[in-house]
Amino acid sequence: MAPTKNLSTQQREHIMQKLLSALNKKGKPVLGTISALAIEFQVCRKTITCLWNDVKKQMTNNTTMINLNSKRGGREAANKIKFDEEKFKASKYELKGAQHSVAKQMEVSISTVCRWKRNKVIRRHTNAIKPTLNENNKLHRLSFALSKCEYDEQNDAFKFKPYTNVVHIDEKHFYLTRETQSYYLALGDVFFDGKIGIWPFIIQEPAKRSSKNRKRGELETKPIQSITKEHIRAMLITNVLPAIRAKWPAELSKHIYIQQDNAKPHIAHNDREFLEEAMKDGFNIQLVQQPPNSPDMNVLDLGFFRSIQALQYQKSAYNVKELLRAVNNAFQNLSPQCLRFVFITLQACMIEVMKRQGGFDYHIPHMNKTKAAREGTLPDYLSIDKQLVVDSLQYLFTKLSTEKMNQLVELIGYAGRD
Repeated sequence: MAPTKNLSTQQREHIMQKLLSALNKKGKPVLGTISALAIEFQVCRKTITCLWNDVKKQMTNNTTMINLNSKRGGREAANKIKFDEEKFKASKYELKGAQHSVAKQMEVSISTVCRWKRNKVIRRHTNAIKPTLNENNKLHRLSFALSKCEYDEQNDAFKFKPYTNVVHIDEKHFYLTRETQSYYLALGDVFFDGKIGIWPFIIQEPAKRSSKNRKRGELETKPIQSITKEHIRAMLITNVLPAIRAKWPAELSKHIYIQQDNAKPHIAHNDREFLEEAMKDGFNIQLVQQPPNSPDMNVLDLGFFRSIQALQYQKSAYNVKELLRAVNNAFQNLSPQCLRFVFITLQACMIEVMKRQGGFDYHIPHMNKTKAAREGTLPDYLSIDKQLVVDSLQYLFTKLSTEKMNQLVELIGYAGRD
């Protein structure tokens, strides 16, 4: 059988002229004509036969103009699912935050949603506001990124320190809908290969009057609208520290750092009540601050909170209790693999910070982590170009005091070297 191929309109017209000129008295092509045309144009006999049958059908319907254009649109055109704008508008707004949610509502595959996005039928809107950095912020960010490196003298190379004694905490508003005021603020902390916990800032008060949702006097769950240092301290002492002690692997060091941002309600690292609780059961847990205006230095802001919110938005919540249940379920159901990915992303961001001398003008690197993890090639710790670290240190030598620089190079194990 001859190989099949797509015929041009000009070739199809030429074939039809030969077929019409070779008709017998019964109005059929003379025996052998179709086979000869198939050999001439290097197509199978079926292609010529289908073309002839299509023309006969058009002639039977008294079509004035015979259409010889190809009906083949390629594999994508044949299976292409058109975008239903009305269905998309009618779908739930809160479930449009992730591609898999859109695909489920539109009853199509994720690849179809990706094609719509690629063809600009739909677009992703992200309202990501990056903080403005001053010179001190940049120096602090660069020093912080370098402090997470360590020198491997045997291989004469730099690598990131293990995160096996670091817990990230942060607060996050979760919403009943994306356009309402916040109803829930959660403090979550994450250990790199597991989840410590997520807790709400809420109060319970007796309802002042009866409604369709509750009777008068029944306890009503409400969010705490203004978080203070007292709330943060109570959250750490009552929930975070006990959870760390209960879940911390026995083989790991009990000298642990809790990294927090510089929000005003956060307590100081030397808070007396916190330190008393942090030294119990042989643990030495310390509070450390990440650089100011640096959400990219915390895995929660980098992607973990976003992953929880994507799952939470798939569950409709109509009150605070339902919202709490949805957020907790999302936290529990989130794969530990997600934690591994965001810690690797954090390392990639630190490398970008070094390249830009502490700046924020970069896009979060994409590393195809899912594919690499599936193939078993995804590292837990990224390697760092030695020259990049050396250049960053030399830059800081011109900006920071000798005392601070000596502390930094000693911290990364590179003291006494050029």
